[in-house]
Order: sequence, then C-alpha cells, then structure tokens
Amino acid sequence: MNPADLLFFAIIAAFLLFIIYSNKKKKEAAIKLSNSVVVGAKVVMLSGITGKISSITDDTVIVESTPGTKLEFLKGAVRSVVEAPVAKEPAAKKKSKPAAKSEK
Repeated sequence: MNPADLLFFAIIAAFLLFIIYSNKKKKEAAIKLSNSVVVGAKVVMLSGITGKISSITDDTVIVESTPGTKLEFLKGAVRSVVEAPVAKEPAAKKKSKPAAKSEK
C-alpha cells in the first residue's frame, strides 16, 4: 500500500465518524424537544402555525392557535417550544403581624 491509499482510507474513516457523531446529536436534540412538548406549552409548528398545546395523545398533539380554533398535528410536526408552562408553586403563607395599637 502506498501513502496515498492510506490517506484515502483515513479521510473516509474521518468522514464516517463525523456522520455518526452528527446523527447522534440530532437524535439527542429530537428527544429533548419531544420531552419538552407538554400541555400548556407554546409551540411553533413546521408549517409556521403558533399556538398553545391543549392536549397530547400517543402520536398527535392538539394545538389551539386562536381561542376556540383547535388543530391536530403529528408530534413530529413541532418545530420548537417557544415557552414552556411555568409550574405553579404554592403560595407561601405570610406571617401576619398583629396590628399596632393606636394611641388616643
């Protein structure tokens, strides 16, 4: 084998490793996006429609784009989650101070 053949095989190996690494990153990003799709999240669909997720089934999501207008999409059609719903924390009980006595 001459050095040109070794260089050719090295370039092919590097190219294959790059493809495998790139696909792994894309799969991780898709899983992260899928996990962030929850009821109440504001999303952008691949078609450009924006709205709030009102319900989720096994493979579809129902998005309310305007009040009263609900559209059904496949989960794969979600491009991005714009705003995730904020978990409501229970209100902390405030200690009330006794009222100060007024002097008369």
